[in-house]
Amino acid sequence: MPARKHRAGAELAEWEARKQRRVKQMDLARERAKRLSGHTLVRPIEAAAMLGITPKTLRELEADGKLPPRVTFSPKVFGWRLSDIEALIEARMGHSAKEVAIDG
Repeated sequence: MPARKHRAGAELAEWEARKQRRVKQMDLARERAKRLSGHTLVRPIEAAAMLGITPKTLRELEADGKLPPRVTFSPKVFGWRLSDIEALIEARMGHSAKEVAIDG
């Protein structure tokens, strides 16, 4: 059962405020890490949106070897380098309009 279900009134409000502070701290830490590393990882839903395709099509392209290699941290946490996805888009822009549909 979620922790918030055990709280009510002022205790719940305090818990939610602490949670919001932690979320903000994590967001700041992520932004700092991105700036320091120079690598931004794009999660699958974001990569699909950048390419104008569905997540299913993204998985199919990966299975066919048409995507750059993914960066994996654990079985459920992975993504692609933003620079790799941008390079893929740039490479495809040189082709004719018919071939721009990445799955073609």
